[in-house]
Amino acid sequence: MTEAAALESRPGPRPLSARTLDALDATVGALAVFCLVSIALVTLAGVVSRYVFSASLTWTAEAGQWLFIYLIFLGVPLAHRERLHIAIAGLDALLSPGLKRAHQVLVNTAVAYATIVVMFGAQKLIALIGGLSTALALPAWLQYAGIPASCAVGLVYIALRDLDRPTDRYFGVLGVGLAGALYWLFDVARVATLPEIDPVLLMSGVFFGGLLLGVPVAFAMLLGVLIANLSVDLLPTAAIVQNVVRGSGQFLLLAIPLFLLAGALMDVGGLAQRLIEFSHTLVRHMRAGMAQVTILAATLYGGVSGSSNANAALTARLLHPAMVKDGYKPSFSAAVCASAAVSDNIIPPSVGMLIVGAATGISVGQMFVAGIVPGILFGAILMATVWFVARREGYKPNAARASWRERAGAAGAAIPVLLLAVFIIVSLRFGIATPTETGALAAAFSFVVGIWTMRGLSLATLWRVLSQTALDSAMIGLLIGAATPFAFVLTTENVPQSIVAFGETWLSEAWVVLLFLNGVLLLAGMFMDIGAAMLILSPLFLPLIDRFGIEQVHFALIVICNLMIGGLTPPVGMLAYIVSTVTRVPVVEVFAALWPFLFALLVALALVTYVPAVSMGLLWLGL
Repeated sequence: MTEAAALESRPGPRPLSARTLDALDATVGALAVFCLVSIALVTLAGVVSRYVFSASLTWTAEAGQWLFIYLIFLGVPLAHRERLHIAIAGLDALLSPGLKRAHQVLVNTAVAYATIVVMFGAQKLIALIGGLSTALALPAWLQYAGIPASCAVGLVYIALRDLDRPTDRYFGVLGVGLAGALYWLFDVARVATLPEIDPVLLMSGVFFGGLLLGVPVAFAMLLGVLIANLSVDLLPTAAIVQNVVRGSGQFLLLAIPLFLLAGALMDVGGLAQRLIEFSHTLVRHMRAGMAQVTILAATLYGGVSGSSNANAALTARLLHPAMVKDGYKPSFSAAVCASAAVSDNIIPPSVGMLIVGAATGISVGQMFVAGIVPGILFGAILMATVWFVARREGYKPNAARASWRERAGAAGAAIPVLLLAVFIIVSLRFGIATPTETGALAAAFSFVVGIWTMRGLSLATLWRVLSQTALDSAMIGLLIGAATPFAFVLTTENVPQSIVAFGETWLSEAWVVLLFLNGVLLLAGMFMDIGAAMLILSPLFLPLIDRFGIEQVHFALIVICNLMIGGLTPPVGMLAYIVSTVTRVPVVEVFAALWPFLFALLVALALVTYVPAVSMGLLWLGL
C-alpha cells in the first residue's frame, strides 16, 4: 500500500500536511496530464496537416518540446511524495534504525540542495534570455518559466511528506533547511569552498557515492556536476539548467511518452491480453507451457510497448499467478517474467534505442530495424532455457495443443496489435513518419481500438493511465536532462579522447575492443541504472568504435543488449526488483532463479557481438 493510500485508510481527519499535498497532487497532476495529452494532439496535428491537407504546421515540433519540458518538471514534485524517482537500493537496508534516520536526512538534503540550485539557476537563466522563439514567436524565456515554480513545489513536497509520521516527521523539513544552509554557504556568501580537485574524479565520486546512498539517479548526476563546479568553475548554474533543458527537450524524445502511452492503453484496452491469448494457443502444449507463453507474449508485446519495466510488471501481474497455479516454483515463475522483459527494449519500438539515439545521434530508424533479429534471438534462447530448466525440474506439459481453428481465431483477434508493430517499423524505415510522429499515431490507434474493444473502459481508468504515463515519462526525461551537463563535463575534460588513446595503446583489434566494451558494459549494468548507463557510456565509447571501424548501429545494439542484461543482475537488477515487488517473491530468490537465463542471454549477447549479421543483416538487405 502506498503512503497516500495508507493515510486515506486511517480514521479521523487527515493531517493538514497530507491535505496540502493532496491539493498539490490534484493540481500538478492535472497539469501533467494536460501536457501529455497536448503532446499527443499537437504531434498528431502535425501528421494530419502534412498528409491530409498537404500543409506543414511549423510550430508543432517546438510546441511539443516545450510541453515535454513542462511535463518533466511537473512530474518531479509528484514523484517526491511516493519516492518514485528512479533510484538504486543502496546501503539503507543494511543500516541500524538510527543510521537509517540519518541516511534519510542526508538523501533529503542532497535532493533539496540540487533542487534549490536548479531553482535559482533557472531564475538567472530567465533573466538572461531575450527575444522570441523560432516557431511559436513567444518570449523565449517562457520555455524555462515553469522550472522555478516546479522546484519550489518540489521543496514543499520534500518538507511536508513525512510530517504525518511519528518517528521521522521533521526529516523532510530538516533536509530542506540543511540544503538551504549549504546553498547560502557555498553559492551565495561563498563562505565555504572546496579544494581544487580533478572535476571528472570529483563528479564521478559524488555520483557513485550518491547512487550507493540511494539518492535518485538524476539528482545524483546533477549533484555530481554541482559539487565539481564548486571545486573547479566549469558551468554557471544557469548553463547547467540550460543543458538540462536542451538534453531533455529534443523532438526525438517526445516519442518516449507517446510509445509509453500506446503500451499502457493497449494494456487497459485489452489488446495486451489478446497477445497473451494468441501466444497461449501457439505454445501452451510445450513443456512448462505457461512459462513459454510468458516469454512469447512478452516478446510480441515488445513490438508495441518499448518499456521493459512496463513489460515486467504486466507479465508479473497477469502470468505469474497462472504459472504458479500450474505447479511451477514462484521463484522460477518470477525469473521467467523478469528475463522475458529484456527483449522489450531490443525489439522496436524501444525507449532504450530512443535514449541511445538522443545521446549519440545514431539513426533510431536503423536501430529499430537492427533490433528485430536480436530481439527474436533473445526470445528464442529464453524459450529454450525454459525447456531445459523445466526438464530438470520435472515440469510436464499440462495443456492440450490448440487446434488450428483456435489459433486462427486468436490470431485474428491479435491482428490489430501485430499490424501496429509492422506499421511502426515500416513508417520509420521508409521515412513515412518520424519516431515521435509514429509514437503519436500508435497512441491514437491504441486509444481508438482500446475504446472500441473495451466499451466499459471508465474515465477513472483512463485518467489513471494518463497520470502514470505522465509520471513515468517525466522521470525518464529528467534522467536524460540531468545526464546532459554530466556528459558535457566528461567531454570538456577530454574523457572520450582518453578512451580512444587507451584503445589505440592497449587494444589491437576490433574483436578485442568488443570484448573490452562488453566487459565494461556488463559491469556497469550491475551497478548503474540502465538509462543512466546508456546516456553516459554510449557517447563516451562512440569515438573508440569509430576508430576501429565498428558499425555504429551494431555498437548501439551491443550497448542495449548488454545493459538490458544488467536489468537482471544483482545488486541493482531493476527488472528483478519490479517483478519481486509485484509477485511478493523475495528478490534474493528471484536473482538465484535467474542464473540459467543470464547464462543463456550471455550466449545470445556473444552472437550479437561477434556475428554482425544478427543485428545488421536486415539493413544490409536494404530493409
